[in-house]
Amino acid sequence: MQSIKRYIFMAAWCVTMMALPLCGWAQVSDDGRDSLHYEDGLRFSLLTCTPGTDAYAHFGHTAILAVDEIAEKNAVFNYGCFDASQEHFVLNFIKGDTNYQLDAETLKFFLWRYSETGNGVTEQVLNLTAEEKERLMKLLLENVRPENQTYLYNWLYDNCTERARDIIEQAVDGKVVYERRERTVTVREMLHEKMENSPWLRLGIDLLLGQEIDQPAPRRTQMFIPNYFQAEIDSAYIVGTDGTRRQLVKETNQLLEDKNQEMASPLSPLVVFSLLLAVTVCISVIDWRRRKLLVGYDVVLHCAQGVAGIIIAYLFCCSKHPAVDSNWQVVLFNPLALCYAVWLVFCKVKKRKNRLAAVNLAVCSVFVVLMLTVKQVFNPAVYLMALILMIRGVVSVRVYSL
Repeated sequence: MQSIKRYIFMAAWCVTMMALPLCGWAQVSDDGRDSLHYEDGLRFSLLTCTPGTDAYAHFGHTAILAVDEIAEKNAVFNYGCFDASQEHFVLNFIKGDTNYQLDAETLKFFLWRYSETGNGVTEQVLNLTAEEKERLMKLLLENVRPENQTYLYNWLYDNCTERARDIIEQAVDGKVVYERRERTVTVREMLHEKMENSPWLRLGIDLLLGQEIDQPAPRRTQMFIPNYFQAEIDSAYIVGTDGTRRQLVKETNQLLEDKNQEMASPLSPLVVFSLLLAVTVCISVIDWRRRKLLVGYDVVLHCAQGVAGIIIAYLFCCSKHPAVDSNWQVVLFNPLALCYAVWLVFCKVKKRKNRLAAVNLAVCSVFVVLMLTVKQVFNPAVYLMALILMIRGVVSVRVYSL
């Protein structure tokens, strides 16, 4: 049912995208103006959407609403649009070649989409002058042109929320000052706040992102999270070029109520890997006593280690995404683990001693030392993974040294 809904949303969204230019919203005349009533009928709002259940919507969303009350027209300008049907989209996304677009849709359709997924939407009406509204509309209409609407998305430093922030700041006559008390927090801590009930997603992100996001994040970097930027502009004010000061947000309205209630899975990574550790200890005790390895178990472990390593190593070496090239977990999780799994099978078939067992144990030991010394925060489940591999490494060295 959810898949059918998504197809319906995409079809309706495409129709809306094609219809909007015909309504005059994406058309700009030679002098940069259209039929909008800048002086008395136009208002702008920041729309903040609560997190959704899908992984890509887990951190919420930000958009800009433009309403012409005299002409009875409106459009939501959305910097978070992408076409998942593009050729090699997934591969390009992993590489960091994430081409997102600014598109526009009607408020009615925007609210319908989010109501169907149970998301809440909050409107913050911006306190802009007529000149600032005109400037903001010109910027948005210029950005939404086909030749300008695509940009290289960066989830941390240049995402849909930060694009909305930057264009609002560009339009104001003066400077936006953020007065909210600044807090000392890292990007990883901010991500964890949003994944409190999604431990598997949290594990996945912790495996992929490295030390870069474990430093205290500057205020502007913290604004990559939509609801954090929402809180920032709520207390922000504009200092005009003439020295006058006014609040950036004039009023706040709740357009949709958040109906999503995410329940934490009882089978969290900590539970699963704790059970796996218990199984590993039992197998290892038996192997130690009988002086013979259950090689099949080790092959499965190292295959899983290697598959995870392919993704982590590829991101570490090839991706343009931030924070993936400072990931110390690449020491343990890399494709060489697959080669070691093949070597174990070869030794078993040929009835040869595993001369690389000590090397494998050394790699595990180096990683454990790194976990205790580097300034990267590791997911608790990773400690269990490292301990499991370390135990099997010790048993392997013991058996093959006899």
